[in-house]
Formats: sequence, structure tokens, C-alpha cells
Amino acid sequence: MTWRTCKKFDAHVHVLPDERAAQFLEGEGPEAPWSQCSADDYLRRMDRFGIERALLVPNNDQHLYYRDPRETNRFLGELVRAHPDRFHAFADVTASGAYFIEQTPWILEEAVQEYGLSGLKLHPTNLYMDADDLRLVPVLRKAAELSVPVMFHANPCRLGFHDNCAPDKINRMIRVFPDLRIITAHLGGSKWQDALTGCTWADMSYILPRMVEWYGIEQANRILRAFGPDRLLFGTDFPEGDYDVYFDILEQMDFTDEEIEKIAWKNIAGLLTPEDTP
Repeated sequence: MTWRTCKKFDAHVHVLPDERAAQFLEGEGPEAPWSQCSADDYLRRMDRFGIERALLVPNNDQHLYYRDPRETNRFLGELVRAHPDRFHAFADVTASGAYFIEQTPWILEEAVQEYGLSGLKLHPTNLYMDADDLRLVPVLRKAAELSVPVMFHANPCRLGFHDNCAPDKINRMIRVFPDLRIITAHLGGSKWQDALTGCTWADMSYILPRMVEWYGIEQANRILRAFGPDRLLFGTDFPEGDYDVYFDILEQMDFTDEEIEKIAWKNIAGLLTPEDTP
């Protein structure tokens, strides 16, 4: 079995509304990654690289998506309804000051029950709060009540400074909500050691090529092995991730066929669509 030919579910993909992608096209040119991330662009990419399903995640950013998170959730819900055999999506929320605690649980409930979304994406940096901020407790309680998973952005990039998306903060929420399925994105980024010791599931999006640059392929292999095939999720952070790069890296690692099946498909499918897994 190879990574190019195995059954794959990309657990971390960004698809923008057409008008947002058009803005990048005009401002940055056709070769810029974010100029090529409309739904049609990505569906063609899925067919080219053998990606059977993808999890679409927003990033709590009013500039990339919509000012009103409900509008973003409707957009994502329309994609899921139009391509139910290809797409799942997580709900968006945005910083709303004093209204965040009151509004956000209701926004998530609407996204799941009315728009057919499968979980929640939290990007602490873009929300201007820490991953263990108590203002997140109501929406995390709602996610637990709805029995949907939550993905935390976790790619700290300010070493030596305060990082509100640092994985040790996410680990605190994992302990507070042991019944909540929490995904730590990007393997915890540059602070992957903290994610390693505390996280539940973790996706390798964006960070895997950087790890190879930092440590080399053998050490990157050891790091993924330390997380283990039962909690690793294949993901690229499209349009930031390149499938050819990911496949070339993963083909050099020592995962067995059974482990590849878990990482590439079964783990995320089990979180989102239990009926698809044994």
C-alpha cells in the first residue's frame, strides 16, 4: 500500500467562498495558494490526488470568510449538502466581545442541527483569547451535549512569548472535558512536545514538512511514531499543504498498511462517521 493509492480523508482543508478566492486572485495572482482554494478548485485537486473525503474547517477569521459566522456556516453547509460523499465541515465562530458566551453555543447548535455541520473549529489567536479561556466553556459544553468533536488550532509561532494557542492550554481543556473529542491541529506546531504528552487526536497538517526541515526524515518519523497511529490524522492544511510533498515524506516512513489505513482514513472517519468504520 502506498500513500498515493490508499483511501484518504484529508482532515484539515480550507475552502473559501468564490468571492474571497477571487480577491486573492486579483491581489496576489493565480499562483498564490489562496487564489486556488474555491470549492471547484479543491474538488479537482481531490480527484487528482485520490482524496475521497475532506474535512472543511474555517479559522474564525472574518477577513477570509464572512463577518457573521452564521453566514460562513451556511456556506459550508451548502457545500456539504451539494457534495455529501466528499465533504464534512466544522462550524465557525468569531470574536464578539461580551456576546461571545451567550451567542456562540447557539451558533454551534444551529450549524449542527440546521446546516449539517459535524463539529467546531476554534482558532484561539483569531478569537483573541487563550485556548483555556473560561469564556470557551459554554460552547465546549454545547459541543459535548451535541456529541460533536472540536478542533483547536495549535501552531504557536512566537517562541519565548505568550502563545494563546499553545497545546498545554488545549490540554487543560481536554482534562476539563474528558467526554469531548478534541483534535489538536498541526501536531501542536513548534511545541509538539506538549501536544505529545497531553492531546487526544492530532492532525499533521501544515507542520509535517516543517518538521522534516527542522529534524530530518528519521526524527520526523520518530515524532509521528511517538504520537502513534491510533491518534494521528492525515491532513495538509490546503491550500498551504502540497499533496506531492506530503506523499513523498510519508512514503519514507515505516508505517504498516494497517497503520496507514488508520491515519489516512479510519481515525477521522471514526470521529465523524462511525458507520464508515468497523
